[in-house]
Amino acid sequence: MIRPEDFDFHFKPDSHWQWAETLALPFCVPEANINVIVYLVTRPKLGVAMCDVTILDRIAPLWEEQLYVDNMQHLPCPETLTRFALPNGLSFEVIEPLKRYHLAYEGIDDTCFDLEYRALHEPYDINDPAMDPTAAARQGPAWDSSWSGHYEQTYRITGSLTVRGRTLAVDCVETGDRSWGPRPERDNGTVIWWHSSFGEALTVHLFTGHDIATRSTLGPHVSGYVLEQGNVYGIVSSEGEQDYMGAMPMSGRLSVTDVRGKTFDLTYATTNGCYWAPCPSNTYLQSSLRVTCASADGVVNGHGVQQLGLSRAYLTRHRDAIRTRY
Repeated sequence: MIRPEDFDFHFKPDSHWQWAETLALPFCVPEANINVIVYLVTRPKLGVAMCDVTILDRIAPLWEEQLYVDNMQHLPCPETLTRFALPNGLSFEVIEPLKRYHLAYEGIDDTCFDLEYRALHEPYDINDPAMDPTAAARQGPAWDSSWSGHYEQTYRITGSLTVRGRTLAVDCVETGDRSWGPRPERDNGTVIWWHSSFGEALTVHLFTGHDIATRSTLGPHVSGYVLEQGNVYGIVSSEGEQDYMGAMPMSGRLSVTDVRGKTFDLTYATTNGCYWAPCPSNTYLQSSLRVTCASADGVVNGHGVQQLGLSRAYLTRHRDAIRTRY
């Protein structure tokens, strides 16, 4: 169970020097095919932080071909995560713990945003068996030690974005996360962090393994939830398959079943994406999705995000297999 105090730092004097605490607060303007990554990785034992602001608007092989990139390494670590301002122009404040946040940014090249995040549900603790139906059977955290503490939360996000002088209204539903624990950033496992939203009425979030070097099918299933009409239901099983351009997912099919026995069948296509590497040791195939969801209640259309996490060690170890397979 996540408590209000869990939003702030968890490290202790004897914590490992690789201890990391992260905060991801993405948002989007789907009608303009714009998705924004706001990602903070702090290393409180070392006193440093990384902050990334990337704005995607196209499918591109290179990160720097996207609309806007501002990635800064070795910023001073904030003293608290509940209220801080970084030298790169990003500021954040908890208005109501685990419920409302204010995020603002004054960047370069006439780019800025001012946003309010309103949580649509209590944080989903993937390590709590009372919340996540797959947690009890795991040996250790869901991914690795960096997810010793981890939760997801889906938000209604409102405000404005100005990118290179063009101002857009922001009014979207998106999912972010928060993690803490020792993070070695060396040969991490291959994972997919995936979610899609269909207004406030429905969000499907999934966390699954994927060995891209040997197959196009997804799995094994790790965690996930369905947020439907304000209620959260843990996902008990998932299966899926993706199509690729190189290593970039271009389309896919998913089927998830929650604790009620309700199944959601999802098909999706990439609308923008690129290789994204906020930390040098890992690369993420970051893609924004157009999603169709079918269930017993009918068919709805929405938008989503996929992060296919691949360590550079994995990519180089399997470079020939990936190049040949895809």
